[in-house]
Amino acid sequence: MTMRTLTYLLILFSLLSACTSLPKDDEPPPIETESLIQDSLKTAKRLEMQGNYPQAANEYRKIAEQVSPPGQQAYQFLAIKAFLKADRLAEAKAELARFDARRSYGLEIPLELVGIQIDLAEQRVSQALRRLNRIKPTALRLPLQIEYRQLHAQALVAKGELRKAVQEWMVIDSKVEPSLIRENHQQLWHSLSSVEQSKLEQVEQVPSNNFSGWIALALLAKTTPLRQSIKNWQLRFPNHPATQHIVPSLLQNSPSLTSLQQVALLLPLQDRRFREYAESIKKGFFAAADQGITVYPVNASNILKVYQKAVKEGADFVVGPLSKKTLAVLANSQTQLPVPTLGLNHLETPEFIGNLYQFGLSPQDEAKEAAKRAWAKGHRSPLVLVPDGVWGKGILKVFQAEWKKLGGQLAAQPIIYDNSFKSTMRKKLRKIKTADMAFMVALPKQAQTIRRLLVSSLGDSLPIYSISRVYSGTSSPRLEGVMFADMPWILAPDEKAAQVQAALSGHMNKQLYALGVDAYYLLPRLQQLSRYQWQGQTGRLSVNNRGIIHRDQLSWARFVNGKPQLLD
Repeated sequence: MTMRTLTYLLILFSLLSACTSLPKDDEPPPIETESLIQDSLKTAKRLEMQGNYPQAANEYRKIAEQVSPPGQQAYQFLAIKAFLKADRLAEAKAELARFDARRSYGLEIPLELVGIQIDLAEQRVSQALRRLNRIKPTALRLPLQIEYRQLHAQALVAKGELRKAVQEWMVIDSKVEPSLIRENHQQLWHSLSSVEQSKLEQVEQVPSNNFSGWIALALLAKTTPLRQSIKNWQLRFPNHPATQHIVPSLLQNSPSLTSLQQVALLLPLQDRRFREYAESIKKGFFAAADQGITVYPVNASNILKVYQKAVKEGADFVVGPLSKKTLAVLANSQTQLPVPTLGLNHLETPEFIGNLYQFGLSPQDEAKEAAKRAWAKGHRSPLVLVPDGVWGKGILKVFQAEWKKLGGQLAAQPIIYDNSFKSTMRKKLRKIKTADMAFMVALPKQAQTIRRLLVSSLGDSLPIYSISRVYSGTSSPRLEGVMFADMPWILAPDEKAAQVQAALSGHMNKQLYALGVDAYYLLPRLQQLSRYQWQGQTGRLSVNNRGIIHRDQLSWARFVNGKPQLLD
């Protein structure tokens, strides 16, 4: 059982026990209902222990619908906490908005801590610290004390006070059982890992000091190859707390060139339509790799023959193909591929194929992120504008599904436009009365015209969200105020990424270069990706049970004076 799970159960133990004691004027639940509740509770706890927090949250919500206050609020609270553990901030906030605090009992401080956690997730660090300072941790029961100190440590990291933050986590070590120290260290490590390399380098380090050991390890994790540096770190910091849990995990999940003995890179290098894209991916891949790579030109007509040749010549991994048509031919050829294969695109109708993973810069991932962000910002009536065709309608479908999952509905029928949209869109926009935001899917030139129509019809205060395709890489004054999601490599590059980008050819596609970099580093992580998420240059990556790799936690920017300005 994790520390957080134990904490929440301890907090609510007495409350949940009281849920079976109803006021005298209420009838007890039927035996069948009580049995279903107990089954759902067991399921929720099992899902939490397995790390499937979204499903656990849904189980808690189901229980909440079947019991009376204050038990209803207790289970709602558990659902909120589960959503937060899953980094489902929008769902947590939606459930919190439905929470009736007047009918709860003993949840005042836990609810305040939830609010602080949300503040930190939304970068309101000063507000989080003010709320923390209003609480006296010494007056809290131990589980709440621990949660308080964890949030305080996270706030200190965000403020840049790393030494004080690590001290807080070390205090927690002294207060919890040995079995719970591992999660405390994992939380410490997760927070330190988010600190920029330049800020870590500014910290003064002292040999054999625990704090310096954490900082030194965080710096090592941002450099490669990690395996060669860990031994030196262990000599510098013997018996360091990170040795037991963090170091083994780092070694397990770090790329190992020994496991990538021979990689086949299948790209359409001789196809004029895809040659530039293929070259960008190839250069990014080779920037990360330094040995054991064989490149094979492919297309839809020869993919099966070339793939078979690559495997016969000893490829342990295959990366590619790139085009959807070529990838579909390979996927439809057999139900189990002979070696792990990382396709560089997503199929329209994904089916499970053994050993096949699908990784691409899907705008559908960005549509999900747009829905989550807009919901988290309090918008409830979106207007959606997408181009006609399979591409636009596919993005619309994903945005609608995500918005519905969050509990919302669109303000009006989506506007599906074609090349002659200038003459018809203005009329459609004049009929819109209730929209409090717009989600616009368009390429840069189209987006400039659509934004002008939106402003003239609905005013310039309407927030406009979009996807990465809206940004051409050059100044766009006519897109002023438009917000869009893009990969960290573009909007928030770390120091190494910035150095690499400075050396790139002016004609190089930066997004696909980053795709090539991440493709290489993903290969040794493919088997672990179903259990662990990995922060790459293209976003935070995870894989579903069909082998499709998704991106989330993308960066956000707003056009200010024509240039993207990073948000959050």
